[in-house]
Amino acid sequence: MSPIASFALFLTSLFIGSEGSRIEPRSYPPAILLVSLASLSLLGPTSIGFGLCIGSGWVLLNQVADRTFPLQ
Repeated sequence: MSPIASFALFLTSLFIGSEGSRIEPRSYPPAILLVSLASLSLLGPTSIGFGLCIGSGWVLLNQVADRTFPLQ
């Protein structure tokens, strides 16, 4: 990844992080998963896309388990 693309990705994530407080936290993982899957489809195997895909999938799995088997 070129330095300009890395910087653009950094600025995008900074913007999303600052605007993200307005979005409900449950909608983060599906959005991140879709974006990471799209980047994997378009750019091929990249470490950033793969890491985001694995991480957001793990969060989704935890959310589903928490809703299915509540502790209270």
